[in-house]
Amino acid sequence: VGLTGLAYWYALYPIHALVFGGMLRGVTRAIPRGSRSAMTGCWEGTFRDRSGRGIIEEHYTTPTENLMVGTTRYIRDGRTVQFEFTMIRGDSGGVRLTPYPGGRRSEHDFVLTRWALDLLVFEAPEHDFPKRIIYRKDASGGLRARIDGGPSDRDGREWFLRTAECF
Repeated sequence: VGLTGLAYWYALYPIHALVFGGMLRGVTRAIPRGSRSAMTGCWEGTFRDRSGRGIIEEHYTTPTENLMVGTTRYIRDGRTVQFEFTMIRGDSGGVRLTPYPGGRRSEHDFVLTRWALDLLVFEAPEHDFPKRIIYRKDASGGLRARIDGGPSDRDGREWFLRTAECF
């Protein structure tokens, strides 16, 4: 990076904080604190893989101005067969989703590229798969979670989650 690079970064930090801080505040307004809109809350659905069917449980905290945390469990026959932690955080670099599949940090962050009250799209084009993680609230109040290889990928995976009781 060098001294020139550091000087440049620190000179632009206030501008980045203003721009990306505004973006994060926009996201937290799109996901109102204390509401079940977008991802906040507890969700349950089903999954199918080579070993059969199971239940997905997802829990997402109410976002603060800089952090939202999630957990996911894949359960079959009363046993957790897979799990993941998720951090969605905002800072001067923007809003990013960092998955921790199996408790290990992914090598890539997924950057928030689109958001609305009922939609969050995170992308990491440099990642092998998935390249996108999409959460969309549907008219029934359920949440559709999708992972895919990009906009032209018709073979992505999608799960429908309905609201569930939080424990």
